[in-house]
Amino acid sequence: MSTTRFRRAVIGLLGGAVAILTAGSSAGAAAAAGEGVGIRAGTAVQVDAGQVDAPVPTITWRPCPWYPSARCATASAPLDYDNPTGPTILLDLVKMPAKDQAHRLGTIFVNPGGPGGSASHFAPTAAYYLGSSVSARYDVIGIDPRGVGDHAQMVCHTTVPQPPAPGYFPVSLREAEINWRSAQWERAACTDDPGRIVAHMSTADTARDMDLIRQAVGDPRLNYYGVSYGTYLGTTYASMFPTKVGHVIVDAVLDPVAWATGTGRPPLMPFSTRLKSARGAYEALTSGLAECDKAGKARCAFAGHARAKFEKLVDLARAGTLKSGPNEPLPYATLIGGTLGGLYGHDYTLLMDNFQELWDYNMRVPGASADRATAAAGGLAAAAATISTAPYITPLARQTISDAFSGVACSDSRNPRSLDAWWNAGRMQDEEYPWFGSLWTWASSTCGGWPGTTMADAFLGPFGGKTAKPVLVIGNRYDPATPIQGAERVARLFTNSRLLRTLEWGHGALENACVRKAFADYYVRDTLPAPGSVCRANAPLYPGS
Repeated sequence: MSTTRFRRAVIGLLGGAVAILTAGSSAGAAAAAGEGVGIRAGTAVQVDAGQVDAPVPTITWRPCPWYPSARCATASAPLDYDNPTGPTILLDLVKMPAKDQAHRLGTIFVNPGGPGGSASHFAPTAAYYLGSSVSARYDVIGIDPRGVGDHAQMVCHTTVPQPPAPGYFPVSLREAEINWRSAQWERAACTDDPGRIVAHMSTADTARDMDLIRQAVGDPRLNYYGVSYGTYLGTTYASMFPTKVGHVIVDAVLDPVAWATGTGRPPLMPFSTRLKSARGAYEALTSGLAECDKAGKARCAFAGHARAKFEKLVDLARAGTLKSGPNEPLPYATLIGGTLGGLYGHDYTLLMDNFQELWDYNMRVPGASADRATAAAGGLAAAAATISTAPYITPLARQTISDAFSGVACSDSRNPRSLDAWWNAGRMQDEEYPWFGSLWTWASSTCGGWPGTTMADAFLGPFGGKTAKPVLVIGNRYDPATPIQGAERVARLFTNSRLLRTLEWGHGALENACVRKAFADYYVRDTLPAPGSVCRANAPLYPGS
């Protein structure tokens, strides 16, 4: 996790004065059963009239200089929804206009995840992958969450020198102490000298922003596509404004209860442990190694006792003897971080190629090459870097990552406060889901003692209930960041939702042809997949040449 990410972190909108619609009796039943457990922030729970009550901005669209068919704009929104006519901020928006304006159905708002992905930059990509029949009938709009856009970036200041940067995650207690000092440095900067937006960054605030812009574009209900962390935004909106839910699709789904509070009181584990992303990564890797053996050497270079060979590479890395070239050790954290990064795609061929090059070099297989081993290690390091700042983001939007993870996630979630809590949680989850427990746990180390002023208006539940239209929930069977159990839980929480499973590896299903048909059926024809529907992958995990 990058130690610089919070010198420019996130901003989200505050919402306290905005009253919150209480969930229906079905949500109450789920909460009683332990499904929707959560607490609303603040001192009182008010019943919302159904939408954000704040001055609705007038939006003037203009051509975007970087994408000719897109339209750019800024929109004014309250800094603090507790004071809706007080100070304002500017939100950055991008719209891909519907191609068939004569038969336009409305707007689809999109978010690529993160927290920290640029929704405005994601809008053109989303319009393409949602499919031609959808983009013909809908405008697609991305609103940059607070702290991400050019006009609302969050900055924290400090004159204290930055401590040594940790690796991708700590392996030893000494490394954990280094990581914790780095996290403390970030927390102190955002406590002692934060920009004004720091206290207004929660996902609930971004949901309020979306509702304000929904009103500005004239849509009676909110249509939405969110992937990865974007599903938390979607489920938060649907829980806060159930009567305003239109065609909402969430893909690669995070368990919102685990993200916000978990079910322990006080929080006994970091939120990134509670989510059990380590389970998703472990199941993606072990199933991918098994598929490699099934595919054989012709399609997967690492075939032939693939899991045993991977475990040998792990043992060497832990011992400090895994080499990527003469006198070039490959650290354990880089090996595991790079492995996770490689699991985000839908084709594991390159990842297994890298493993095989390292195997050949370290086992001194005839024909092994130091240059190829070095290149393989470089590929793993690059893959690790892609998930180090905003792990809950779709790969399709990684080029637009903003340093916003901590500001949003720590505002949203309740966490323990001590180094020991993170160290113990990581080690415990490593026992349950080898290799990935500490990695995912330490992704949220900045949240241990995050300034409490940022949390005043976060929405902590209850999540779910009955919405005006059903929520379509999509989950890959082998997603390394958002395990299928998150989608299953959200489908239970929202009583009139529909779950579509995909027999797919990788993070998110936006590229899956079957899923894209489901998009068209729901957004354009108002038809949900049949109960129990399953989509198959577009291609094998190891397609070969």
